[in-house]
Amino acid sequence: MTARPPAGLTVTGLHAAYDRLQVLHGIDLAVAPGEVLALVGANGAGKTSVLRSVSGLLKPAKGTVKLGGTDITSYGAEKIASLGLAHVPENRLVFPTLTVEDNLVLGGYVRRKEGGFAERRAEALALFPRLNDRILLAAGALSGGEQQMLAMARALMSDPSVIILDEPSLGLAPKVVGEIMTALGILRDKGLAVLLVEQNVRAAFKVADRVMVMDRGRVVAEGTPADLASDERVRAAYLGGSSTSSSGVAAPVTPKAGTAAGS
Repeated sequence: MTARPPAGLTVTGLHAAYDRLQVLHGIDLAVAPGEVLALVGANGAGKTSVLRSVSGLLKPAKGTVKLGGTDITSYGAEKIASLGLAHVPENRLVFPTLTVEDNLVLGGYVRRKEGGFAERRAEALALFPRLNDRILLAAGALSGGEQQMLAMARALMSDPSVIILDEPSLGLAPKVVGEIMTALGILRDKGLAVLLVEQNVRAAFKVADRVMVMDRGRVVAEGTPADLASDERVRAAYLGGSSTSSSGVAAPVTPKAGTAAGS
């Protein structure tokens, strides 16, 4: 995706609530262009609420969200999407009765007046080639992994500068998870800012440049995958226990050069 200028994401002092139940307590994070930041933690830690607050689906009670230099805190989801932030929600939410092609067309709706549909479509399908062979199939006929690829391709049709993803590996076979994470690495290398919520710690650590661990609506630890994998207290409390645990945190892939914790 090439049309938009780089624009990172900055969240400062974010508080959010559902009715009177406060779910986020002063979240600070920043994702630069060309970086993957992963949020990990148990169910109920507040990870999805961060994404919903960033994309305009949940109105923050306090704090600021900036896309590049633009304060988007009070904007609705459609306005935020038009400014270059794409949200890939949990459970994919593709339109099952529509074809793959029609799902892509709908993904480009916010950019319909600007042209460039064919170029964006070609780039999205190049990232997930197997969708080419299924372009006229109903999205509901695709496998779970193919639906996740379609959800990501559809999001890319808006030509975002920032993409946020909620549990993209959920329920998928390891091989497909690898394809999804490889695609995120490619998007990072193209200059997108990627905010990833993921319970599959092994997968998250392989693609992330930095990781934040959340617990009960707060960030309790952050650093590179190597930092967190070597911290016994963090690993035992939040990442699945010992270095031989199924989380796989003992052998993270080294993040790209020049990325430092908290940068």
